[in-house]
Amino acid sequence: MKSVRRFASFLLAALAWGGATHSAGAGGALEPAAVLEGFAVPECAVVDPQTGFVYVSNIASPPGEYWDDNREGFFSRLRPDGTLDTLRWVESSPEFVINSPKGMCIVDGKLYAADNTRVLIIGLAEGKPERRIAVPGAQRLNDMATDGRGVYVSDTGAGRILRLDLTGEGPHETVAELEGVNGITFHEGRMFAVSWGLHEVYEIDRAGKHEPAPFGLAAHFTNLDGIEVLDDGAMIVSDFIGNKVCLIAPDRKTVTTLAELETPADIGLDRKNHRLFVPQLRKDKLAVFTLRDR
Repeated sequence: MKSVRRFASFLLAALAWGGATHSAGAGGALEPAAVLEGFAVPECAVVDPQTGFVYVSNIASPPGEYWDDNREGFFSRLRPDGTLDTLRWVESSPEFVINSPKGMCIVDGKLYAADNTRVLIIGLAEGKPERRIAVPGAQRLNDMATDGRGVYVSDTGAGRILRLDLTGEGPHETVAELEGVNGITFHEGRMFAVSWGLHEVYEIDRAGKHEPAPFGLAAHFTNLDGIEVLDDGAMIVSDFIGNKVCLIAPDRKTVTTLAELETPADIGLDRKNHRLFVPQLRKDKLAVFTLRDR
């Protein structure tokens, strides 16, 4: 796998091409792949590691209505080469209503998507909506993540992270309480989260024995949205209101602004093909970048 130094160089160049004001460092060469337009308030991009297809959630609501049950949401699909396959891959219908989908994760050939107060499940093989999981007491379900077994969802409004009971029969387990929790992710069995309102990055104890442990980086950020972890433990976070994407070094102390761009939402990382997907929510577009060896 590429080193974090090479990947950071990739991001610097990639986001410069997408309208940011940074230049690439040494260690990697970048080829712009595409800027895809025509989305409707894209919030999240997630890569299926098995097939390479990329899925994008579209809220399809005007500003101020991103959490409404509008029945207008849909999902897009990109091919493994980063080009658009189907803009409206799965749409809302009377039989399977999609409101304002946001964070997603993929487990065992199924796409899980947070949709306000419930979670949607879509079969990837046929693009077929399967069922919904109700989340009693949910306020603003936002991001989703998996450790390869369990499926987790953040509730920004209620300030908690839940481990879902996928049978839909039992209660969902609260694994952590964190004000304004937004993006969540896993790395080598450890869970991490960012808070929209507290502007901070945390490690989460899923056993519930310890409170979320802050990194102490709140002064660097405005409103954090997405988070990804690289192989060496460095992290990439998107600051939605701060209009930037940042790299947090493995020491959890050093923060580097990789790019300045408008409203970067829940970023997606393609480890195998070394691509970064950046939904720009208020620009209705998705920037796709590819890293090449020199």
